[in-house]
This record gives sequence, structure tokens and C-alpha cells, in this order.
Amino acid sequence: MAREDYPEGCAIHVKDVKPARVGPGTGWQNVDIRFVVGSEVAGPGNLTWWRTLFTPGATHHKHRHNLADEVFYVIRGRAAQGIGTTEYEVTPGVSVFIPRGATHWLRTLEPNEPVEVVGVYVGGSTVEESGYEYVGPVSEVDKKLR
Repeated sequence: MAREDYPEGCAIHVKDVKPARVGPGTGWQNVDIRFVVGSEVAGPGNLTWWRTLFTPGATHHKHRHNLADEVFYVIRGRAAQGIGTTEYEVTPGVSVFIPRGATHWLRTLEPNEPVEVVGVYVGGSTVEESGYEYVGPVSEVDKKLR
């Protein structure tokens, strides 16, 4: 469907959206991310609304979005969110703002608990339009939970 098919907006259930085809080669390890609202609904260059489920032990390695800011909200689970050179613990109810161009990552902390987050790229209606760039793996040096 195209944007003109949604002239007055729409309601989309995350279960009706297929998981994105992402993998370890671009920094995604054991994650189910679904880009729920993007260019089809919001138009090119506007925003991407997504939901990500991190299985226990999952990591979204170091990356940045050179053309979009990112904001996300933790729904469930406990994770380490790295931004720049610092890691912060994030838990349900925590919101995180990541300015465009900032290197960041997220990794789960509990061995048996998934982490679920929802968020938005502001300034790109696809991950490609966000200027996604894989930077590299999260190393033991990066893991300095504050």
C-alpha cells in the first residue's frame, strides 16, 4: 500500500508487519524488529516507528543514524544502552534520546528475559533513510554499565 491509501491515517498491529531482514553482518544479533510505520504511511523522509524484541543474550551492536534522531521507550526487560563511551541501564518506563550521528548500541542484561522497546527515527522513513551505519561489535571495553 502507498501513502495515498492512508489519507486520514490508519491503525496497524505489529503482528501484521513482517520482521525486517536484518542480521549479524549489519550489527543485529538475535533481534526481531518490525518497522510498523514508515514511508508507506508517513511519506518519505518523515519518520519510522518500530518495535524491537531482543531475545535473551541479544545485542544491537555499535551503529549510528547519520540522518535521523532516534527516540525509544522500554516496555519490558532490562538492558544496557550505550551512547558514545557510556553505558546506562534501561528498564521499563525509561525513554532514551539519541541524536543523529551518535554511536550507540543495546544489549540485554538478563539471561532469561527478553527486552521489548518501541521507538522512532525522526528524519527518515526507512532504516536506510535514517543513514544507518554499522560501526562494529560491542567489546568488553564498551561494557561499562554506569
